[in-house]
Amino acid sequence: MVLHAARTAAVDAARAEWLLDRLPYARRLELERRDAAARAASLLALELLLEAATRLRGAGPDMSRLRFPAGHKPSFSGGPWFSVSHSRSRVAIAVSDRCDLGIDVEDRNGLADPAALDRWTAIEATLKAAGCGLRHSREVRLAGDLATGEVSGRVVHLRGIALAPDSVARLATLLPVAAVRVEEWGPSLACFANR
Repeated sequence: MVLHAARTAAVDAARAEWLLDRLPYARRLELERRDAAARAASLLALELLLEAATRLRGAGPDMSRLRFPAGHKPSFSGGPWFSVSHSRSRVAIAVSDRCDLGIDVEDRNGLADPAALDRWTAIEATLKAAGCGLRHSREVRLAGDLATGEVSGRVVHLRGIALAPDSVARLATLLPVAAVRVEEWGPSLACFANR
């Protein structure tokens, strides 16, 4: 499942405080030190994560199982697997009970070469799914049709994801996935009940 939102779809102040209160202390301090825009994007990503995990499993995840290991992507102890991406205009989260995954979203830019942007989203999604950082970006090998990527001996399955006309997004999964549910989230669609 992929859930995404425009960065203008802010989490209200009461919900933001509720989310911050449930984060590990070090992560909360880190978010509180960020500038307002970066903090808002991270809180929106967290809201999307909780919503997607709830839709996937039928119940809200236990926030105490959320981990932010240094040098690695965040994770839930016991799943589900997830990946987060931010661009200047959009936040996206991919969630799966089946396998680890990675997502990358980038804004379309009139100056950017569309083919290069497609390749870059494939590289970033591959790195995230394989658990590698950007320092390994030159090691990623992509199929000509961008259907697969490989890095550090791990092969991932890639697919373009349509989020918004002004963005390019790609999903990478460690196992082949037949279908992906993609939904846009907005405050009018959200349930702000404390889960």
